[in-house]
Amino acid sequence: MRDETGHLETGRRVAAMIYGAMMGSVLLYAVAVEVVNFSLAPFSGFAARTMDPMVRYSLWGVALLQIILIALVRRSLLAKSAGSASAGPVASVAKLITVAIVTAALAEIPAILGLVLFMVSGLRADFYGLLTLSLALLATWFPRLESWREWAAEPPASG
Repeated sequence: MRDETGHLETGRRVAAMIYGAMMGSVLLYAVAVEVVNFSLAPFSGFAARTMDPMVRYSLWGVALLQIILIALVRRSLLAKSAGSASAGPVASVAKLITVAIVTAALAEIPAILGLVLFMVSGLRADFYGLLTLSLALLATWFPRLESWREWAAEPPASG
């Protein structure tokens, strides 16, 4: 039992560092936005013509769909089968780290879409709104040792 707990703690620490680095990259987008906005003031985007509002709404829709997508992907990846019980603690920790990285990557998508909106049309408010959504998703699913322990203690699904 102690060996499994040690693997979980080490794995969670690794996942948290990777997660933190990905969160830091999202924050660097804000630096990039401000540098572009300041150096090209007044910045109205790199597009030669006005962006169709439907593109803006579509990007927001895709960003909001990330909430559902993350939940579905996590549920699918964290599902235990009868054969996974024999995989051992190292395989379980690797699975949890993989889920954390995939979750962080999906949570980063709204910020990327906000960056696209800003670069195309200069919409800073949209960028910061989508950045906030990304940071909220990252904070919501940050790897927590207690939830990892609960997942490790769950019996696999039968049949």
